[in-house]
Amino acid sequence: MGKVKRTLLRLLEALGHNIFYLFLLLFGQGGAYLLLKPVIVTYLLFSRKIHRNAACYLKRRFPDHGPVRLWLDTYRLVHSFGQVLVDRGWLGLRRKAQLRGDLIGGDRLLELVAEGKGLVLLTAHVGNWQTALAHIRGLAVPINSLMHYEEEAVAKHYFDLRDGTAPFKIIKSDGFMGGMIESTAALGRGEVVTIMGDRYAGGPWAEVEFLGATARLPSAAYSLAAATGAPVAILLAAKTGRRSYTIKVWDDFYPATGERHDRQRDLGRWADRFAKSLEGYVRQNPYQWYNFFDLWSQ
Repeated sequence: MGKVKRTLLRLLEALGHNIFYLFLLLFGQGGAYLLLKPVIVTYLLFSRKIHRNAACYLKRRFPDHGPVRLWLDTYRLVHSFGQVLVDRGWLGLRRKAQLRGDLIGGDRLLELVAEGKGLVLLTAHVGNWQTALAHIRGLAVPINSLMHYEEEAVAKHYFDLRDGTAPFKIIKSDGFMGGMIESTAALGRGEVVTIMGDRYAGGPWAEVEFLGATARLPSAAYSLAAATGAPVAILLAAKTGRRSYTIKVWDDFYPATGERHDRQRDLGRWADRFAKSLEGYVRQNPYQWYNFFDLWSQ
């Protein structure tokens, strides 16, 4: 029965995405945005799970908000996420669709890349991060993205919806050794590797203070950088308008580990810098961190 239910839910999810794709083809980005509002309201009225998942973050970001305001916070968060998904479909289905963006700290990225040691771009599930990343120009080296990627996933990446290849090379995080061997090789060639730093799903980790409580974050990116000598730059994107975004370099550093017995402490120190950058980001953009997992209970 459980398998039948999962199959049915997947079919319904696929139907929902296909309806949005049809709206995008017929009415463009604006038409899909209009459809988004009643869909999200209905979803929030009938799903308790999304409220539980979103509350893990929202109660810490807005500790003084009562039930009504938290309900509205959840709506704003899910609506923002829905707009990002619409934008992905719009960019994929409409050849002339474009986003306009600014890169704050671009000169620093060029300096880091010019050192020839490779560069770990540490990002998070924030803003329209994927489409913004695809529009980074001028780094003069290939960009690789270490990510969980399913070609058969219902929610398509925008480059899956159009002919051609992705604007960056995908290294699958569920591949051999978690993609670390490919990532190490890419950094050895002086290339860029992007890694998500905000969602722990197994492997090495570090505990940090984040939004007033202890959270567990992945630490493999820092071990990778320390082993290869590559610097780390924290790069976070924010949707600033219907067709605009900003990408900002929040911090950069050179991870290095000392003695073996100090390694966990060192990893925690680098993860703490990421946590502080992400906390600064969510202070400015509270409804653009799409985390629906309880990082604090791990």
